Amino acid sequence: MKQSRFRILFFPPEDNVSVGEKALSGLAALGGIGLVMLASSLFLAPQDLPWVVASMGASAVLLFAVPLGPLSQPWPFVGGHLISGVIGVTIANLIPEPVMAAAVAVSLAIFVMYLTRCLHPPGGATALTVVVGGDAVHALGYQYLLTPVLLNVAVMLSWALLINNLLPNRYYPNTLKKLREPSGLGEDRVDAELSIRRDDLEYALREINEYVDVSRDDLTRIFNLSATHARRRRMGEILCGEIMTPEVVSAEYDDKVEDLWKRMWRHKIRGIPVVDHRRQVIGIVTIADFLNQVKEDDGRPLTQRLKSFLKPSSGLHTDKPEYAGHVMTTPAVTIREDQHILDLFPVFYEKGIHHLPVVNESGELVGMLTPKNVLAALHADMLSSRGMSGLG
Repeated sequence: MKQSRFRILFFPPEDNVSVGEKALSGLAALGGIGLVMLASSLFLAPQDLPWVVASMGASAVLLFAVPLGPLSQPWPFVGGHLISGVIGVTIANLIPEPVMAAAVAVSLAIFVMYLTRCLHPPGGATALTVVVGGDAVHALGYQYLLTPVLLNVAVMLSWALLINNLLPNRYYPNTLKKLREPSGLGEDRVDAELSIRRDDLEYALREINEYVDVSRDDLTRIFNLSATHARRRRMGEILCGEIMTPEVVSAEYDDKVEDLWKRMWRHKIRGIPVVDHRRQVIGIVTIADFLNQVKEDDGRPLTQRLKSFLKPSSGLHTDKPEYAGHVMTTPAVTIREDQHILDLFPVFYEKGIHHLPVVNESGELVGMLTPKNVLAALHADMLSSRGMSGLG
């Protein structure tokens, strides 16, 4: 028990970040601090550089190791340093006693950063540097805010925007784009099964009443991924390739629309994927595509308009689509045969797709999925689970 408590107190839990990602963070910080040192050396003597660059070193940890964290975003980074710099210079001028000035500057900087929603821990170091940074820093006065603080902030932010969007699997700031999770859940809905929404997470964060260094979007993603993993564990590893219809009817770009209609009628299907000579899916033709061609009411009954559309044009000229490639929906949404069936739900029920071509790892068409396939698989899995429980 004592050993367990000792480990809890002095040994943090292991993280899930790969060694490669940690190395990239270190290399990104190397470039950022190198640029900041170079820019600051234009305005400060070598012996004064450590005082000024120290806060940038702390910012480098956030911008390059935790680029998606709330404390690392552009406004906390820029506002935190500049607001704290203003407070530091002002307090240094008002309170000559350095110990008192340092304490007041840092505490006031934290309070104002909180109020202005730009909490950035290295900002406290920026305020402290003005007070204890020596005569060279004191002599700069409010010029300190421009050179080197604003200059360093501009250099570091530019590098963070560049490198974090060039490195694989990264983006910065965290509002630049949203990661598409396999769960497909919207950002407002967190977990439909538990009826938990984003505003429920907001309530929980307010009840904690502490600053949690994780964004609402990241917290939602974490919760959704956890819920998806739990569902997969309950359902087992049922893959799309196991439940698809393998005998898929396909068409090619230059197949006549009349032939497509007859093919759909003969096989009693409502969608036909269009493939190229390599069996790569280039589009899909569904009943809706045919109806879109005859939706304008010209006074004739729908069946008559449809027959007129399907009938091949005589001669060399035509004013209507004649081939599958002319009426197909492209690009076609596909799914891989090695994906879990849970990945189908957002496609079917959020995107409104009912015919989903299944491809292998090479992108070749190998089957077709509809909601009927999913319902049959879930029904079979439910019966299997009941049978296993009866055996127990």
